[in-house]
Amino acid sequence: MAKDWSTLNSQSQSEALINEVKGNLFEYLVAFELAQNWKLSGQFVSHFSSLFGGKAQNELRHYQDWLRENDPELFALLPGLAKKTAQKFLDSYDDLAVNEVLLTGKTGAVSGQNSLKECDILLGLRDELKQQAFIPISLKFCKQGAYVNTKSGGIRSFIEKYFSVFKNAETYQKELNLYLEQSFNQMAQELYEWADLTDSHLMDKLGHFSPEWSERGLPELPGELPKDAREKLYSHYYRVVGKLYEFLFELYQKDKILFKNCLTPLLGFSDPHMVQLTLFHKKGEGRYEVGTIELEEWKEEDELIFEGLKSGVSSFNFSLGKKTLQIRLKPMNKFTVSALKVNCSVKAGLTQ
Repeated sequence: MAKDWSTLNSQSQSEALINEVKGNLFEYLVAFELAQNWKLSGQFVSHFSSLFGGKAQNELRHYQDWLRENDPELFALLPGLAKKTAQKFLDSYDDLAVNEVLLTGKTGAVSGQNSLKECDILLGLRDELKQQAFIPISLKFCKQGAYVNTKSGGIRSFIEKYFSVFKNAETYQKELNLYLEQSFNQMAQELYEWADLTDSHLMDKLGHFSPEWSERGLPELPGELPKDAREKLYSHYYRVVGKLYEFLFELYQKDKILFKNCLTPLLGFSDPHMVQLTLFHKKGEGRYEVGTIELEEWKEEDELIFEGLKSGVSSFNFSLGKKTLQIRLKPMNKFTVSALKVNCSVKAGLTQ
């Protein structure tokens, strides 16, 4: 089903939508260019057309129509940008014996391929022994100099999921979750006082603000809060990111090599065979001039530096050679729920 986009009411929501649309279309166009190179375009289109009973194809058309109307410059440039990005890959992998190109990202899916993790495009190939093998590609389209998102998940399982090799990871996770609730309660009480509401029913049983908040028409998105109230919300983020930093630093001190290995999926390499392909665009005569196109395979990073926590920010960094891995806390859209999202992103030396 196509989304109803008629209710967008903020610039940030509109920008998020454009990012979603361009990402979906870009994935399809790059995959199509790769399929054409190996004379598999008919097979590729046929497979994509059959996904979800044709719903994926219908949604793609909806994306095209929306982008043509709302950002005609990007709509016109996207095919050329996709062609250049595909060529960057082909310059290194043109000699592959590819027999299948599948879209596995936002606009499509391959059933039974849950292990693909960050994969957006999957290339199928046969080796000399006629055994099927695959090359997963993670595709990104970003502004020059931007951090590239590699992983995102809920804070309530983050330590336990990605640092489970440490025997006390579960304990740290439970302590972090308890601290999260305490900090959220403090923030909620401060905002209720700011809004001159009673704090007798701050939250419902699910850890959300009580219905009284929304019934009064009070903001639920961070950007809609006035500055004095927003500072109370940000203080909550700073407290929680400080606790996450504290626990991860303790794990880091226990075993630095083991800790570094835990960062591999956060860098976007849940699969060590993943190929990361990123187009960085910049402003030139238009808004979408090609900056650099980078292709990266997994490799062991020699050096890991756990950088210090800065006050007044909801993130912290790791340095790994020429890369910077950033861990940032964000709300799950509305701040009136206690859940927080942990966003992981990478900046490489070439894109700074």
